[in-house]
Amino acid sequence: MDYLLYTQEYLPNLSALFIGDIEDQEYMISSIEQSELSYVLEVYPKLEILQIRGDGSRWARGLRFSKLRHDNLIALTIESGGLSRNVISDICDLELPALEYLELWSGSNQYGADSCIEDVMPIISGEAFPNLKYLGLRNSEYTDDIAIAFAQSPLMDRLIELDLSLGTLSDAGAEVLLSCSAIHSLVALNISDCYVHQVLPRFSELDCQVTSDRQRRIYREPDGSEYQRYCLVAE
Repeated sequence: MDYLLYTQEYLPNLSALFIGDIEDQEYMISSIEQSELSYVLEVYPKLEILQIRGDGSRWARGLRFSKLRHDNLIALTIESGGLSRNVISDICDLELPALEYLELWSGSNQYGADSCIEDVMPIISGEAFPNLKYLGLRNSEYTDDIAIAFAQSPLMDRLIELDLSLGTLSDAGAEVLLSCSAIHSLVALNISDCYVHQVLPRFSELDCQVTSDRQRRIYREPDGSEYQRYCLVAE
């Protein structure tokens, strides 16, 4: 990572950066260690797209951001198997007036994820980043809570695309989402790789483009209770 710091004078117009561009065949996402990355935004003021893979929450340092302002960042993606609530808080504290695309994979509590719906409410409410057009709160263990919060959020009226894929959305959360009138203002909705079954046909009635393939099976105990639902990407 020091390389990025030392080469800044040779890359003054750097506009896109992917940190941790490693496939699972090479290194599992939970084993990709990250650290404090605020300096990347500080030394590359023209950066427009930043994508980060890995979490580091299981490591001594872990992914973190210090509070700062960056005027040109349009898209921020963090792909994680276990994103800590501290990192989400750090992100909410960033001042990113140009941000239009935000994608966060929260991941599994078995791999360091400890956030809950309250931690992402500054994002869902539109308070943290009011100019978002795409929002992906993906790979979450509390997707139903996210769907319920979105049904009451003014941000829904401004979004073009909402992505809740790879998570634990069930019929209960999907039902609430379908009852939200603002869902009809979306251009695209992604709920693929979740647990929606009984109400799934109703999504085809929406005016927006819906991606809903690969719904996972819900297993039940002999007494009828559900097995735990899991986010798709953890280890």
